[in-house]
Amino acid sequence: MNMSENKKKVVILRAPLLSQSGYGVHARQIARWLFQLEDSRNDLEVVCEPLPWGATPWLIDPEAENGLVGRVVQSTKQLPHYDVSLQLQLPNEWNPFLAEYNIGLTAAVEADKCNPDWVTACNRMDLVIVPSEFVKSVLTNTGEISTRIEVVPESFIAECLDESLLPLEDLELETDFNFLIFSQFTGNNPENDRKNIPYTVKWLNEVFADNPNVGIIIKTNMARQTVLDEINCVSVLTKLISETRKGAGPRFYLLHGEMTNKEVVGLYKHPKIKALVSLTRGEGFGLPLLEAAVCGKPVIATNWSAHTEFLSQGKFIKIDYNLVPVHESRVDSKIYLSGFKWANPSEEDFKRKVLKFYESSKIPEQWASELSEKLKSSHSPSSINQQYTKVLESVI
Repeated sequence: MNMSENKKKVVILRAPLLSQSGYGVHARQIARWLFQLEDSRNDLEVVCEPLPWGATPWLIDPEAENGLVGRVVQSTKQLPHYDVSLQLQLPNEWNPFLAEYNIGLTAAVEADKCNPDWVTACNRMDLVIVPSEFVKSVLTNTGEISTRIEVVPESFIAECLDESLLPLEDLELETDFNFLIFSQFTGNNPENDRKNIPYTVKWLNEVFADNPNVGIIIKTNMARQTVLDEINCVSVLTKLISETRKGAGPRFYLLHGEMTNKEVVGLYKHPKIKALVSLTRGEGFGLPLLEAAVCGKPVIATNWSAHTEFLSQGKFIKIDYNLVPVHESRVDSKIYLSGFKWANPSEEDFKRKVLKFYESSKIPEQWASELSEKLKSSHSPSSINQQYTKVLESVI
């Protein structure tokens, strides 16, 4: 591979680096690793190309994330030549001619297969990196891929290891036993919402209908962290709760708006929050589940897709499921094609296990403590950085 004219190897990171999205968080993890390499060497230059991601807002404070946002902005420019590109996008968005050596990174789609055009896109790249074995299987189940595929997971935020961080102080909870839902609305009806928030709310509302001492905390948004978005969330959730309420309980709380990493960790560590609940229909990775588990919180989750890989390093409360066709209202013939399948969690199994957890949570709490110690080692920022370095040492 030729070096550029300034004798430095020029690496471009093309990704939604400033977006407040799952892809944005993943992109910034990669950026931190690249900037650490750049700082440790005199033969490497990192260039950034921030991309939009749907309707999600952008980070604009240069001091955000310990100055990372500012450095991304400062590194944003166009050069006539790139030695290596890392492109975190959907596969059909990759440019196989951007650099001399092109690496595609993606979480693909949260279903059993992907668009066949994405297999073609993979085969046009020099290397593909995915965050889970699940995503790798989605690609390989769809067609024959000749390009090498490597799995490098995401890491949890460093604040998860800060033992000095205290539980979130201004979380005013009138209930002592609370479940946390930490997901964005990803659909426009209960059948196509990938995070499955409507059914999660409905089933918890029914299980604890006669128990006003149980609380359900919903940290969510629809696209942005605006006042209008909050109004829309309140409207949707109020309607959903009222339509499914059958008694005096449970009590619902809405958390909306931006939270710092310290606040997120403080939320997970709150002693009145007893478990994270995710009846997701599919995850390419599942970062909130990882971070809750690292913070020692029991996890109740659908037993399918990427998050089961790190949660199965120990024990979690697994919810049975059936693979069912993705709802027709979600099929767009681009990302979701007709015939794709995702998980439909079992209502009966969830209701039975969540009630059992409420009645006796001691054993799952022990599981959570043991799992936390394993994940602190396997998915720390330093550990994941080492994996990137190992996979790309011959390239970068």
